[in-house]
Amino acid sequence: MTVMERTRAVGLALVAAALVGCGGRQTLDLPADVDAGTDAGTTSRATIGPVDLTQAPAELSTTCDHGIGLVAFDNPCLVGFNLTGQMGVGAHEVECTLAVAGNPIAWSFILPLSQIATQPDQPLIFPNGSPMTPSANKHIPISGKPAGVSSVTGTVTFSRLDPPDRAFVARFVGTMIWTQDSGLTFSCAVDAPFWGAPGGFL
Repeated sequence: MTVMERTRAVGLALVAAALVGCGGRQTLDLPADVDAGTDAGTTSRATIGPVDLTQAPAELSTTCDHGIGLVAFDNPCLVGFNLTGQMGVGAHEVECTLAVAGNPIAWSFILPLSQIATQPDQPLIFPNGSPMTPSANKHIPISGKPAGVSSVTGTVTFSRLDPPDRAFVARFVGTMIWTQDSGLTFSCAVDAPFWGAPGGFL
């Protein structure tokens, strides 16, 4: 294991331990309510049940200032296994890749899935409810200049959630700040369907 891999593992373990310590219950047999659909309207209730991933939009698009323009992520993002190493639902890393050649990981965060499963109608709030993880690639060329996601704020409102299969349908409304190697920053606004699919990583 390389130094970077050990650093990532330690960072994920610490974040997972903090989330587990929050005391989220693991209740998965919630009744299914009216499906809010892709737009995850604020007046509709989230549905617990299977997610048809074939319906996911191809990209999660963001619109950036300072002449950057459109920056898009692959949709859905991937939801890893329980970070404790145990089977079942817990805290999971989500990895979002950039929709460019090579599909580098550009944004990653902890999803407290067991807690969300108990209250699927409550939005997930960035950054406090879902901290970023060390997995993000910090040197991705954006408009010819290396940059990495340095902060994310906003809300994720779920319309459909499948905790056992690590999948979800939601809407993400927020702002992503990227920081270039030079220290300069640019801001990207997002208001779009946001999906999650199971990934084969811890």
